[in-house]
Amino acid sequence: MTTVGILLGMLILVFIWLLWTPIRLEIDSENNLFQMEWRHIVRVNWLPERALDCMRLKVLFWERQFYLTSGPPGKRAKTASAPKVEKTPPAKKPLPVKTVWRLTRRLLQSFEVKRFQVQWDSDDFIWNARAYPLAWFLSTRWNAQVQINFMGRRELALVLENRPGRVLWAVLQTFFTKR
Repeated sequence: MTTVGILLGMLILVFIWLLWTPIRLEIDSENNLFQMEWRHIVRVNWLPERALDCMRLKVLFWERQFYLTSGPPGKRAKTASAPKVEKTPPAKKPLPVKTVWRLTRRLLQSFEVKRFQVQWDSDDFIWNARAYPLAWFLSTRWNAQVQINFMGRRELALVLENRPGRVLWAVLQTFFTKR
């Protein structure tokens, strides 16, 4: 085997690993955990306890905290300059609604819900009582824990997972199969 063959084989293995590595969205309001992670590659955490626009980004071994809008609280935002006027490219033909609908459906079906737990109290006994049968139906119909409580607790725990390979497969199925 030549070095080109070895490098090509390694590149193919890395590509397959990237397609197989899961992307995970995790929200847990009880523990203040709001993160999106591409396992072992990239992690983005939202830190609302520091500021509403504070994010922490970790890429492999590099980590940085940043603010989406103006920087740390108390710093002034820069004034925006006048926007540049550019020529607009010619309009492209939009996708048919049927194709967009199939793509959306297939993309949503490619996600796995690993955990879905809701505890809700509307602070109104009547609305809680009306929502109780709906919560029971959702809990028994799907793999979810939806609970109505009368103690003022509002919590959400959600873990969604997908793999780039499944997303790619859903896109390919949409555009290369006939209906």
